[in-house]
Amino acid sequence: MAITYEWSFPNFEVDGSDNVQTVHWRLTATDSEVDADGNAYTASMYGSCNGADMTFATMTKQNAIDCVIEHGGQSEAEMQANLDSQIAASKAPATTSKTKEF
Repeated sequence: MAITYEWSFPNFEVDGSDNVQTVHWRLTATDSEVDADGNAYTASMYGSCNGADMTFATMTKQNAIDCVIEHGGQSEAEMQANLDSQIAASKAPATTSKTKEF
């Protein structure tokens, strides 16, 4: 099982001086193992953080990641462990959902 992690930043809120006020982020984990239907196991987490120390023009992906880690209360390793747990749970769910027509 090899899991890869990808950061994405779909939106930034900036003020009139082009200072980043809010960074919207997502961290997605994808397992190289696939299910019976050929779909990859994935998990993701998302949120936003205050980015007032950055200007949009000079901000880098690493600046955005650092913002998330600094303001998120978890290290990147802890976030990845959380996603790993989600993937493991999806491979061996404790419960399953069923429907029945009466």
